[in-house]
Amino acid sequence: MDNDKSKLFDRLRTEYPEFIYNDYTYTVNETSVDITFNFMIPGLSRFSPSWSIKKPENVKIDNDDIKLLIFNLGMVELISYWKLTCSPRITVNCGYLSPDQIKWWKKLFIKGLGEFFYTNGINFGDDQFEIISGITVKNIGCIKNPLTAPDNTVPRVLIPVGGGKDSAVTINLLEGKAERFGYVINPRKACIDTLKASSVPEKKYIFASRTLDKNMLRLNAEGFLNGHTPFSAMVAFSSVLTAFVNGIPFVALSNESSANESTVLGSDVNHQYSKSFEFESDFVNYEKEHIGSGVHYFSLLRPFTEVKIAEMFSKFKEYHGIFRSCNAGSKQDIWCNKCAKCLFVYIILSPFLDESGMRGIFGENLLDKFELKPIFDKLIGIMPEKPFECVGSYNEVNAALQALLRKYKEKGLPLPALLEYYGEMDDIPQFNLDDFCNSFDNNNLIPEYFLNLLKDMEI
Repeated sequence: MDNDKSKLFDRLRTEYPEFIYNDYTYTVNETSVDITFNFMIPGLSRFSPSWSIKKPENVKIDNDDIKLLIFNLGMVELISYWKLTCSPRITVNCGYLSPDQIKWWKKLFIKGLGEFFYTNGINFGDDQFEIISGITVKNIGCIKNPLTAPDNTVPRVLIPVGGGKDSAVTINLLEGKAERFGYVINPRKACIDTLKASSVPEKKYIFASRTLDKNMLRLNAEGFLNGHTPFSAMVAFSSVLTAFVNGIPFVALSNESSANESTVLGSDVNHQYSKSFEFESDFVNYEKEHIGSGVHYFSLLRPFTEVKIAEMFSKFKEYHGIFRSCNAGSKQDIWCNKCAKCLFVYIILSPFLDESGMRGIFGENLLDKFELKPIFDKLIGIMPEKPFECVGSYNEVNAALQALLRKYKEKGLPLPALLEYYGEMDDIPQFNLDDFCNSFDNNNLIPEYFLNLLKDMEI
């Protein structure tokens, strides 16, 4: 364990033994639901993060129904603030939590913050914190009037859009098969450009604004504990709330089977935990049992690997110049061409596009940048951990590289530096790219209508 972080962790937990989720306020306006959460670390700071979610005009919303959805969104929102001090007690004063719900939330804290604890060198387990429900009698039951999906109609589907390749694939697979709505949190250029490049009409863009409290940002800058949080869990709760207030019975995520692989070899530390099938299953069960909105949450791309999604995306050329998956360059809307995400996306797209197509996206051949070798070694699995990014499995990265190596050799082209380095290795297992492109993972929660669509498509 990192000694400095360990001492800081112990000191902060001693100085700030309690985190409090006091309450939340909200207003239902003509075109939005505006929410403010009220958190507190006694003796340190109060926090008031906010959300504003678009809704249709002249739609009445039942107070009890929306309270339940908002309360649970607050439970996942508070994770970003609690991790400042990792207080051993979390007191929830504004909603009832059953013992089963507390157990569920503790699992999300531990697994969803697995990367945060690992990178900070903190050993953290179930016995090191407690969640206490200040309300001991269940005050709000499940939603009284859940949404229903009418029979024999084209389903209405909310599609979270992050500006990368995956949501573009989902949007296109459902073209003409569903009434699609694009959902974006804090829209950036790549997200908006993705929607504009699709055939989703602008009136079906549903934007949400999430504002972080400045006190948290200040404390982060001052050196309080900081690190990765399960953002996709926030997408889950906020998308169900958004779908509910907009009368949309389905939320179609774009998470793939590759997200299930751990980031750290031999552990359950997974950067993508809240994109995994384990979280998806847990969330769906929690939502049905404790919220009951009627919204069906699932990932349309769960049966597929990252390389299969890359193969599908390679055919949707209208997105090639506008999609962005690079976190480092997201604010500037660029590919930084230096990070693990850039190199990973370059590798898995390369078997399906020629070099001019790849240069059209990235501006250069990333496999010719030998300075990226440390990242490359992590992606191919010769290091004990993958990069802490949303990247695919070791095996499919190797399958893509081996297919690309054959392509270069068959065409008699000079090998870029990293591919030449890779070709000299003799201890890497061999993989067939077609095996990954033709596989279909049946561990999914896709509703029958959408599952039949996938099976009927030539993809």
